[in-house]
Amino acid sequence: MARKAVGRPKKVDGDRTRKPRKKKDKNAPKRALSAFMFFSNDIRDTVKKEMPELQFLEISSEIGRRWKKITDEERRPYDELAAADKRRYLEEKEDYVPDPSFETTKGSRKKKDPNAPKRALSAYFFFCNDIRQETRDENPNKKITEIATLLAEKWRALPDKKRLKYQKMHDEAKVKYQHQMDVYNSNGAVEEEEEVEHDDEDDEDDE
Repeated sequence: MARKAVGRPKKVDGDRTRKPRKKKDKNAPKRALSAFMFFSNDIRDTVKKEMPELQFLEISSEIGRRWKKITDEERRPYDELAAADKRRYLEEKEDYVPDPSFETTKGSRKKKDPNAPKRALSAYFFFCNDIRQETRDENPNKKITEIATLLAEKWRALPDKKRLKYQKMHDEAKVKYQHQMDVYNSNGAVEEEEEVEHDDEDDEDDE
């Protein structure tokens, strides 16, 4: 008598336990974009206009196909944008001060407080803000991505002595931000204490 093949028991959907997603701090620095992502953002609208019949995933595939075909010379601006964005991310990450009141409890969602102090700009961003308009005036026909590339090139070519000006601006802004955060967090703690005291008074009245 032939034996019946015994297979593995089927998994029931209810048996699967999904790990809760880790909550992200909305104030944390945004991760740097890759060269491909800069390229994708640059030509996505063009692909949509040229091939309106494509669906979302098909558009992504077409962008990937074009990315593989571009020359090293055509790719260089996107590599430079990615390198500049990576420096931005690393600098912001170094200066990032997590909000101590940020909660990661499951089901809780931390809303960004519009009254919270803004993080200090990096030396690179102070530099960009200082010469961006001048660079635009010198290159009126350049796209935003091309202007960003020029700014990155100028920053790389900037002597260390001239960078000190922007590093000092960053250091001063960082100290100011830290002071503002201390005051901000302190005020939040005081408000919580006051609420607790009011609750105690209400309890006494009830008695």
